[in-house]
Amino acid sequence: MKVMPLLTADDIEVKVKKVTQKGAIALLYKTARTDMDMLDRVFGAENWQCRYEEIKGNLYCTILMRSESGDWVAKQDCGIESRSDGDGNEKKGEASDAFKRAGFRWGIGRELYTAPFTFLQVPTVSDGNGYKLQNPFARFDVASIGYDDNRRINALTIVDDKGVVVFTYGKRLPEPGKRKESTAPVTSKSMINTAMKTAGITEDEFKVLAVRLRGNGRYVDKLMKDMDHDELSAALDVIVKEAVRLSSSKHKQTTKPHIINSAPTIQLPFTFGHADSMGSEFVLSQGCGENDDDMERE
Repeated sequence: MKVMPLLTADDIEVKVKKVTQKGAIALLYKTARTDMDMLDRVFGAENWQCRYEEIKGNLYCTILMRSESGDWVAKQDCGIESRSDGDGNEKKGEASDAFKRAGFRWGIGRELYTAPFTFLQVPTVSDGNGYKLQNPFARFDVASIGYDDNRRINALTIVDDKGVVVFTYGKRLPEPGKRKESTAPVTSKSMINTAMKTAGITEDEFKVLAVRLRGNGRYVDKLMKDMDHDELSAALDVIVKEAVRLSSSKHKQTTKPHIINSAPTIQLPFTFGHADSMGSEFVLSQGCGENDDDMERE
């Protein structure tokens, strides 16, 4: 069978999942239209079909592909209803969700499972119960995305509707049609400084949080000296995620949370020899999504 192409920046959508005092947590997802276009492009419109059936109250979608021998090969998955919108589109959302999940089975967009923790640097305001985007109509797009030889995301740039970069991960890629400009190399120190700014913590708080996360007093030296670019990016993902979680905790004090004293001891989700930025809290759901065009982290 043919291998599905990796998603391009234009194939991926960005959704704000949660807004905090310092910015917004975002998710990457694909739409059902992306799957349809991919199937037409790779197999041909006449060489695939889909079917729906209800099993134990769950709606399943089966996507069938015609193999080179002429046989039909099938893969299926289930979806759930969308949240009620008052127009009766819940079932439509369930069908779309099941179709996208069946597409994952075929490898369409499976690389989204390797997306880093995505924290957008955008202005927010208090709404009395929490925080919301200062611009409620803001939309965000993937400007560029890169992959390693194992089809894992190793570079990602997200911009707002004015083209301002609000998130970058890994090595930033040049915009299409523009000649790559020479820039100073990204150092471990500069990456750590960016992480501290994103998390809104001091250098001392960063060091203590890093040590507590790893449970090893030599961990900060490891961050600064021995990790390669991908390992460091994955490690900083975990640290920033934990700092954001602590700062937005329901039990936070009225003053700035004191990360040094409140950070729990947990293990980073990788060893020094293998970087894996998929932490325990933020993993793409393989069960059921939330709405029509939503394939997201939970």
